[in-house]
Amino acid sequence: MNNFEIVILALALVFNSWNAYVKAGLLLSKEPIVRRLYTSGITFLMEFLMAGTGIWAGFKTASSEMRTNILISLSIMLVVGLKVLFTVIRAQTQENEQEYSEDKRTFFAALLEGVIPLFIGISIGLLSLQPYLHWLLIGLFLLLGIITGQVAAIQKKDNAFNFKVEFIAGFLFIEAAIKLALNITGF
Repeated sequence: MNNFEIVILALALVFNSWNAYVKAGLLLSKEPIVRRLYTSGITFLMEFLMAGTGIWAGFKTASSEMRTNILISLSIMLVVGLKVLFTVIRAQTQENEQEYSEDKRTFFAALLEGVIPLFIGISIGLLSLQPYLHWLLIGLFLLLGIITGQVAAIQKKDNAFNFKVEFIAGFLFIEAAIKLALNITGF
């Protein structure tokens, strides 16, 4: 995987969690800045560590046969992309608000947001020749996404964020799977 593909996947990870970042910022808008930073820090740290764990696990378990790694990575990205798309479609009708009043709930909400980066990290680790650079690149995009989500929440004080950027994330994951399918078939 080259750095451009990693940037696309990092953007997809940010888009996947974008509404959670903004909703957390909106729910915590009346809280002190220290509480917002604490919640954002836990979310960033959990997603960053889960992505790093996935990259490390994928890198350590990668097969010497590159076609096998591509097939596994293709499968992961296709399943994750479809899961994200179906979750967004299902969530159109129901709105579930996370509660960030307790540290335990904050941790579990951050853990839930870290599941997708874990699987995408495994996929990246299977194909990466520079796993630590790719991990830092993903971490940079996640950090920028969380900061941007908090700023967007501060500037927009109501719950009018109805645009689901998770659609874009799902399509980017599926696009990455299609690109891997084209790589394996030789197109």
